[in-house]
Amino acid sequence: MADTIFINYRREDSIGTAGRLHDRLAQTFGQKNIFMDVDSIPPGVDFVEDLNSQVAACDVVLVVIGPNWLDAKDETGKRRLDNADDFVVIEIAAALARNIPVIPVLLDRARIPKASELPSPIKALARRNAVEILSTQFGRDAEALIEKIREALNGGPAAPRPWRGKMAVGASAAAVLLLVGVSGYTFFRNLEEQRVQRAELKWEEERSAAQAEANRKVQQAEEQRLAAVKADQERQAQAAAEAAKRKTEETEQQRLAAVKADQERQARASAEAQANQKAFLAAIKEGNAAHSAGGFDKAIVNFSEAIRLRPDDASAFNSRGNAYESRGDHDQAIADYTQAVRLNPNYALAFNNRGIVYAHKGNYYRAIADYNEAIRLNPNYALAFCNRGIARQKINNGNDNDDKVKARQLDASVCR
Repeated sequence: MADTIFINYRREDSIGTAGRLHDRLAQTFGQKNIFMDVDSIPPGVDFVEDLNSQVAACDVVLVVIGPNWLDAKDETGKRRLDNADDFVVIEIAAALARNIPVIPVLLDRARIPKASELPSPIKALARRNAVEILSTQFGRDAEALIEKIREALNGGPAAPRPWRGKMAVGASAAAVLLLVGVSGYTFFRNLEEQRVQRAELKWEEERSAAQAEANRKVQQAEEQRLAAVKADQERQAQAAAEAAKRKTEETEQQRLAAVKADQERQARASAEAQANQKAFLAAIKEGNAAHSAGGFDKAIVNFSEAIRLRPDDASAFNSRGNAYESRGDHDQAIADYTQAVRLNPNYALAFNNRGIVYAHKGNYYRAIADYNEAIRLNPNYALAFCNRGIARQKINNGNDNDDKVKARQLDASVCR
């Protein structure tokens, strides 16, 4: 009876290497002597019953263990090894129960599981000697596995196949010698040796053809793998390019949106500024008209509105200071003139106006200090010279015509 080998593996863990291993073992032991999951089950047959019968009929079971074999999970997230209906567990348990040789095949540095990591029916798997196979040296490791399989099948190291033929030749020659005698031995011996040579030659041709076919399949599989890798790389590159394009488009859209928003913000700000300026000028105009007509309270209201609209405008504070001064509210007038020169330190008119208010309050020294600053800022300010001359006259109780003369030189209409 031919030796039967059962390959137990998990598809999501090691289907590629298991397939290569199947093809390699088929070359050595024959295609019909290798059983590999549902691909070997006839249509219409119950899976569990057929698997159990196949395991029971096999001589060796190979358990292919990849890096993810131990922790593989089903669609519910449960570990597959803990499922009582898992085919991998059923097959291994059936082999161990029948004391069939079980050889763990560790792929690419995978480790043999500990007994504590395995379900009860297959805990004995942890005590089986394993064979390692690396993808980078598959051919050499597969040959080593074949030798281990032969040892398991024969109960010891496998004898080279050609010697089996020679033992058969010896047995046949002895039978011929007994039947025909010594005289016919030489003829039959030569005939038998020729038959054996032809059989060995045919076997070698078949082996070479099988090896060539296996190499072709391996090369084809490698080409398919490389094509798949290239297609995946192209797909990833295309996806990356599309993602980069989308990101660029999104960035550009965001930039354009930001530009549009900024333009709209600037337009609103400009419109608000124009409206503010228009309202400010109207308030100043109304305040000046009210002040000229003697409506000082109304003028103060108008100038206060202008200050609310433009709190950094020194002229608005100066105008309101004039209105306060005209109403006789000297302290409020001084406060507004002070704010005016704070906003505009070069505002000669505000210094002069504050000096006038200080003079009205009798503080001529403060008044002269403001007139001096007004003259420093505007050396041709005739009214400041005139006012300073008047203040000096008040202090000296006499005449101080130098400033008045200078004032008339600058503007003949002042200090008359």
